[in-house]
Amino acid sequence: MPFSMTGYGRFRLEDCSNFNITAEIRSVNHRFLDLSIRLPKNLSWLEESLTKIIKPLFQRGKIDLYVSIEHNTDDRYCRLEVDRGLLTEYLAQFKQIKTQFKLPGRIRMEQLFMIPDLFIKREEVDEEALKQAACSVVQGAAQELLLMRQKEGEIIAADLKKRINKLDQTIKEIQELASELPTLCQEKLHKVVSELLGEVEIDEHRLAAEVLFHVERSSITEEIVRFKSHLEQFQSTLLATGSIGRKLDFITQELHREINTIASKTADISISRYIVDIKTEIEKIREQVQNIE
Repeated sequence: MPFSMTGYGRFRLEDCSNFNITAEIRSVNHRFLDLSIRLPKNLSWLEESLTKIIKPLFQRGKIDLYVSIEHNTDDRYCRLEVDRGLLTEYLAQFKQIKTQFKLPGRIRMEQLFMIPDLFIKREEVDEEALKQAACSVVQGAAQELLLMRQKEGEIIAADLKKRINKLDQTIKEIQELASELPTLCQEKLHKVVSELLGEVEIDEHRLAAEVLFHVERSSITEEIVRFKSHLEQFQSTLLATGSIGRKLDFITQELHREINTIASKTADISISRYIVDIKTEIEKIREQVQNIE
């Protein structure tokens, strides 16, 4: 059963290790797996663990994961620290500028306090408990996304089956019409030759040879056989597990190629009408296949 590449999932845990954690995950179509994780800046160390949860669950799609983590209590312990590396770099640059441009004066303490992000707020948290809680929330959101992608995939599969059945019926109509082409070709050539030669006797053997030449050149039997084979492959692939989107896309391209060949080899009006219908359905199938993982 195919999975859609579009969907949304959300999961939230409250009062978990003194945190309220919410995860939202959404996905759209993409040729490959493209994962983007957004976390609070001070919790970026969680990204690797969350990536290990998401990647095994999805094979294709542009996936965006948003995680918000909030304290649910005000009695947490925190302390302020100076970013000593940042301060050292600022002081070194000040000294270099002063020397290079021979500027007077000294750096005052209040000027140092104006340095952006000089102070870092350190909160005492149980990192292991927080990581486990965050992973649990992301796992829940990912399962919600998978469920939505599965339901959407079932809808797409049902639509594709209807369209494939319609193509199968239409190609059978073309096959039936194609079986009448030799007779029609013979009648058409006989009429043309009779009009040109008038009362002159027609060489039936030569006429038969010409009919055979035109029939062989315009024969679409092989293309019809391949087209029907591709339809069978498409249907069997729909029942397969795993990532099937690329294979379905390839089969759709082959269906389009075969019907183009059929169109170029026959100019019969009755067949051309069916060819237009088939091309329309193939285009709709191609649009749907782009949504399948």
